[in-house]
Amino acid sequence: MDKFLVKISKSKKNTKTNAEKNVGLSEENLHSIEKKRSKIDIVPNTKDINQIQNAVSSDVVTSKSDQTTNTLLESDNFIQDPGEKSTNALILFSSGFGPYQPNNIIFPQHSGRKFRPEWYSSFPWIEYSPSSNSAFCFYCRAFPSNTSDPTFVSVGFKQWSKASYKSFPQHEKSFGYKEASAKLAGYKSSKKSGSIISKVNTHHQQIVADNRAYLKCILDSLLYCARQGIAVRGHREDEDSSNKGNFLELLTLRANDNDIIQRYFIEKEKTFRYVSGDYTNTFLEYLANIVIKNIIDNVIAAGIFSIIVDETQDLSRHEQVAIIIRYATKDLSPAEVFLGFYETETTDGETLSMLIKSTFVSHGLKIENIRGQCYDGAASMRGSYKGVQARIREENHLAMYIHCNAHILNLCLIDLAKQVSYVRNVFGTLNTLHNFIGASSKRHAIFEKMYSVLNVSTCDGPKTLKSLSDTRWSCRLDALKAVLLNFQTVVSTLEDISENDAVYGSDANALLKSINTFEFLFCIYFLKNIMLLTNVLSNYLQSSSIIYSNVQSMAKVTIQELCNMRCEESFNNTWNEVDILRKQYNVSSPILPRKQKIPAKLGGGLKEVENTIINKHYKINIYFAVLDNIINDMGERFEENNLYVLNCMQDILLNDMPNNNSFKEINKMYGFDEDNLKAETTILNRMYKTVHDQNNVQSKINFIASENYKAGFPTLTRLIQLFITVPTNSASCERSFSCLRRLKTYLRTTMGQSRLNSLGILQIERERSSLIDKDEVIDKFSAAAECRGRRLLLQ
Repeated sequence: MDKFLVKISKSKKNTKTNAEKNVGLSEENLHSIEKKRSKIDIVPNTKDINQIQNAVSSDVVTSKSDQTTNTLLESDNFIQDPGEKSTNALILFSSGFGPYQPNNIIFPQHSGRKFRPEWYSSFPWIEYSPSSNSAFCFYCRAFPSNTSDPTFVSVGFKQWSKASYKSFPQHEKSFGYKEASAKLAGYKSSKKSGSIISKVNTHHQQIVADNRAYLKCILDSLLYCARQGIAVRGHREDEDSSNKGNFLELLTLRANDNDIIQRYFIEKEKTFRYVSGDYTNTFLEYLANIVIKNIIDNVIAAGIFSIIVDETQDLSRHEQVAIIIRYATKDLSPAEVFLGFYETETTDGETLSMLIKSTFVSHGLKIENIRGQCYDGAASMRGSYKGVQARIREENHLAMYIHCNAHILNLCLIDLAKQVSYVRNVFGTLNTLHNFIGASSKRHAIFEKMYSVLNVSTCDGPKTLKSLSDTRWSCRLDALKAVLLNFQTVVSTLEDISENDAVYGSDANALLKSINTFEFLFCIYFLKNIMLLTNVLSNYLQSSSIIYSNVQSMAKVTIQELCNMRCEESFNNTWNEVDILRKQYNVSSPILPRKQKIPAKLGGGLKEVENTIINKHYKINIYFAVLDNIINDMGERFEENNLYVLNCMQDILLNDMPNNNSFKEINKMYGFDEDNLKAETTILNRMYKTVHDQNNVQSKINFIASENYKAGFPTLTRLIQLFITVPTNSASCERSFSCLRRLKTYLRTTMGQSRLNSLGILQIERERSSLIDKDEVIDKFSAAAECRGRRLLLQ
């Protein structure tokens, strides 16, 4: 509204004077108007009916408890006289006033006649103007039209001699009066129960609200299935099916206590339910896109990022490439996020690199912002000339390559199992033993029977034999512990099969002779102790939150512990503990290996044994040989990721007096201001030492983030962000493959790539998917309906 607020706080004396001056009212009528006036909160001065309705019903009305009343008036004087041009009948009517009908005044004569107050009761629409000594129609003034008589609207009626018997009755019969009366009645009704437009609008809003509530129920059910990794569709989804699939059965279950689902899904109030396969795929895609958008926004906000890529084959025999992005969050902590599964026909370096680039382009990410790339040891990934890492570095030399540290450790253990003959024989026996007992339900039943009869207590250890695999990193330790803790059960099972099974008894006897020896018992006990140390490192290297300095220190500590095991005292302790187990399980005593024959063409005879003392033979040829092999192999392989530039970053962040060459190298490679970096490092180290005793990189990073010193150390914060962004392992890809195995089972091998990708994103990024705004999904779905066709009103 275009009028201004006037605060009425005048005294009754002034109000009385102004009213008497303009209208000439008696004191009694003035008091009556003053009472009515006190009820008015807002009186807008406008001729637009819709604006008047909005003004009357708007929230601009001020509280009546106020001592003064804010009123919209054209002037300081309150005017009801219909003869005044500024008087608006509709405004007065909408504010609670009726026709202006003064009584206790002197009515002047006109042509020998004058206005009679009795006409007020005979014609309630009449109102009298003292200023012009004329009568008006309040209804016609409030709702004028083209058919209205100007005499009763603006000019004023003064022919008193014809009023009661001719003019007034004729006016009541006129079309303009009837139209105004109908509008007035409709206006009164609309104020009480609402107008037709408002009723239609309210009904429309209720329909939209119900439709959106139903779609939210659909999205919640889909999201539940996706986040739990269970199948959405069923084999048969018709009405006669007893099992329509998880999604439809979940909706049926929810309908018991959800009225919206009951109406739309069960009772089919609407002809369209949005539960078909095409619509579920559309909803899943929208949900996944919102998660991806949130991820991309965070990555772009971080500025720089690293990529982690690995590939595997699904049950449909399609190559699936998992892409992970690593970046530093605002609180300087690393985050690894899943970008999706992407199908590829070949896994050569060129194809994979093009896949990565096209994916980044589609998501608005730039290759030049990559600061690290981490893959496994496959030639197509790590190749120096045609591998993915080489092709990426051709476009961005700052994208340093990190060989996955978890894969490096696994390669060390694989080499250990192949290069030392005693270890190779032990793992071969373990694999054969697992296959022999597990391949037959009959033989496995014997194993379970012996386990219960012997009442073996393995505490939290495995109760069955475990298989071996080069790709499952903790399987070796599990296999060793399973045989060691169930050794008596395994021996008794093989003895039973050897005696009673005519077909496989010989195989069982051969296995029994292989494991029922001191050499086998010594090897599995000794290897278990080694694997316990490496398994701690392996589990640590699989974390997505570790940084380069933690990996280096953890690997060095593990190697040092293995070196500490290589001593006479440690060997004697192991020997004595195994000897106790030998007596407990009634295993034969240790013996020297038989003398090897020299070929006749080389002179014949027997080859002399180097160590004639039994425990010395075990110490040199088995114990020290195994430790030397794994210590050297770990030292050499982990040296691959011992990069000079990362060591320079660690030197700056860790030491109180960093080497000047470290600052020069960082400045040379990344363009950091060397002087600013030195100054900030010096000040931070002094501040850090005043409150912390321990000195490690992670502690300093936490200090800057927690104390919110990032604004005071901008250059150092950029260096920390870069250091955190560099990946250390590709375990996140391996975990996504576990999700892929749960999603694409042998019953779901025909799942499309888009659906697989959406389900994988929603399950792997569970925290983000739980925060999806359902209204945003519905809005996108509604916007796409312009092309697809609309079934339900959603807006």
